Amino acid sequence: MRFIWIYLNLIFWTLLFGLSSFFTISLTGRKENFKFFSEIWGKTLSFIFNVKLVVKGKHNLNNGNYIFALNHASLIDIPLLFIAVKRYTVFIAKSELSNIPIFKSILDRAGFIFVDRRNNDSAVESMNNLIDDIKETPRSVAIFPEGTRTKDGELLPFKKGAAIFGINTKIPIIPVAISGTYHWSQKKLFDLSQSVITFEFGGPIITKNYSFEERDHLTEKIKSDIEKIKSLGT
Repeated sequence: MRFIWIYLNLIFWTLLFGLSSFFTISLTGRKENFKFFSEIWGKTLSFIFNVKLVVKGKHNLNNGNYIFALNHASLIDIPLLFIAVKRYTVFIAKSELSNIPIFKSILDRAGFIFVDRRNNDSAVESMNNLIDDIKETPRSVAIFPEGTRTKDGELLPFKKGAAIFGINTKIPIIPVAISGTYHWSQKKLFDLSQSVITFEFGGPIITKNYSFEERDHLTEKIKSDIEKIKSLGT
């Protein structure tokens, strides 16, 4: 039942703020207006779900753009990230989400891309399109290197997408350790207690120092940094 309640709230508020973003961007031609609506979306959901967000490591960020590489444990990871980063940020989304017509239109207009992980050529083309679009309208990009949500709270193996995207764009990668969202996702229906969720930003990984041949090493670096941040935070 709690899962249904979470999904209904996500659908309603996503449509409300997503459509508001869609029409605003359509009228102004400015994709960066998505930032305002994404933050309001995140704050609304954190209030409804009684979540207290704690952000650490903000000193590791300046006013530039980054690739945020995060561990993934729950449905609320994405809206909370928008609050934490406080900048125009888009996600690299799995292609299955593009099968939802309204949702696809909203994310397309905001500057997101959909990647088909089963089709390497299509994935590369989508990434290249995003790289070209970033040159016209700079933004930060968020990626879940695990590719899906953890089932037990432990980190899954990391895929190479974040590393390759960082090497190709030369945009610094910020490892982000999320703590508390797995516990939040496992709460019982009538547990109304406040959940404390922490987003901690690690130091930037300078991707221009890496070659394509070092993508595996960079992937391991991202994972080890997140593991280190999580271990120090416990």
